[in-house]
Amino acid sequence: MKQIFTKKNVCRLLLVAMLASFSACNDTDEQTELSSAIYPSSIEMLLPDELQELVYVDHSTNTSVLPLLKGEKVSLDYKMLPENVTFNEAKWSSTDESVATVEADGDVEALKAGYAVLQVAPVVAYSGSGVNSTLRLAVVDELVKAEAITLTSPASELFEGESMQLSATIAPENATYKTVRWSSSDETIATVDNQGVVTGVSAPGTQAKVTITATALDGSGVSASREITVIKMVQPQSITLDQTYAKGNGYECAIADKTIKLTYTTVPENSTASVIQWASSNEDIATVDNGVVTFNQKGAFGDVVITATCPETGNSSSITLNLAEGLVRELFHNKDNYSWYNAKQSANGTSSSHKWTYGKLAVTTYTVNATTQRADFKCWSPKTWLHAGKYPIFAIRMDDVKDKYAGKVTGRNINIDASGSCNGKDFKGSLGGNNAWVHDYKCSDGSHVFIYNLAAQKFQTGDILPTTSVAAFNTFQFKYADMKPIDHQIEYNVYWVQTFKTLGDLQRYIQSEGLTYEIIK
Repeated sequence: MKQIFTKKNVCRLLLVAMLASFSACNDTDEQTELSSAIYPSSIEMLLPDELQELVYVDHSTNTSVLPLLKGEKVSLDYKMLPENVTFNEAKWSSTDESVATVEADGDVEALKAGYAVLQVAPVVAYSGSGVNSTLRLAVVDELVKAEAITLTSPASELFEGESMQLSATIAPENATYKTVRWSSSDETIATVDNQGVVTGVSAPGTQAKVTITATALDGSGVSASREITVIKMVQPQSITLDQTYAKGNGYECAIADKTIKLTYTTVPENSTASVIQWASSNEDIATVDNGVVTFNQKGAFGDVVITATCPETGNSSSITLNLAEGLVRELFHNKDNYSWYNAKQSANGTSSSHKWTYGKLAVTTYTVNATTQRADFKCWSPKTWLHAGKYPIFAIRMDDVKDKYAGKVTGRNINIDASGSCNGKDFKGSLGGNNAWVHDYKCSDGSHVFIYNLAAQKFQTGDILPTTSVAAFNTFQFKYADMKPIDHQIEYNVYWVQTFKTLGDLQRYIQSEGLTYEIIK
């Protein structure tokens, strides 16, 4: 790397050396005077505005790049801080002078196609300071002009005072200049900076439209535009959260719900929702963003207070949620959020599968052999959290293939299979064995509710769960096997999987679905 010094710089360096030599032979006061010199803390390479807008970031190297044409000459400068630095002279250098040279005053000349890194650094700096500023040059033989520009944005509207990033993609990929000049059709409605960040300013009435344009910098005249709607910001004066999910109303949240969306009303009704400030009293249990509460999946349970505040007035409203220990509730009410479905099993050219419709999951079996079908049903959450003391009743409402395919299927085995721990003790294997439910309720629609008691039934390893602590299961599934004799794939429905505090709660829930039931066992 070639380093260039001005004549004045060399003289000053000699003067510094002489002073240092003289000081070594004199008293402490003179040494202190020299050591109090103010060294540079930073240096910044300065480009004229017409060059600055050409600079782009090469994401593969994470460096700033200035494109230049062969034969082009430009002048650069620098700024050193602090402003009262003792010696403010700098040296310029180029890593490849066959590509680009730089003079002592910052004049740069592009010589041939290729890459070179310019650096400017203080002439005088303390050892190992690393104070410098660099810029990568990309020299090309000839200008490749833009042919098209594509604009993208995360949305087509924003509120007053809000900002969003627009992105411009230039075609072809080898276009020399990879940046654009941004402009707004009306800066009283929205502004746009040199990086494409659009900021809403004002919306006369309730909303206003503005056109943001990106124009190529190569003189080609190529441009692209996007219309943005700026919406008037209406500050909420008060807010009232709906208490449907409140602990005080007897509602308990399940960790497998993952999220719930709170509803609310504001005064005025057309308040801008995005300005409302949301807070959680315990983010280990749940976080909140724009009214959507997200529950942790690490096994933290208990009460959490969610508060919404109007920033202008300070008026607020809160709701206390309870994330209940041991509550399992899979109702198949959200096609984008359900945790229970078929285990991924296959054989003989067939595979198990499932199909969601509101309130149920249809599971298709796979072929084990010429006379047997199977399709286990599994919880795919990282963990299933159970509490045998608070929610001991574990139940699944599903089709029994012996009923659904009466006369065709005469045998089947249902078996809970699990692997977990509680209080440092492992609990594994089946819960009671094949078809070991404590109750079987046949519902008026033909479905069955198979009921297990976590506080009374033993796992194959570990015995009965403790009733005083939460148990964490990495695996929890219903083995639905040995469906025979049947020589083709069949289907069964699962309507829900839940835990209940008592059998009475379970019975009332079945009745709330508009069903009656008879006790088979």
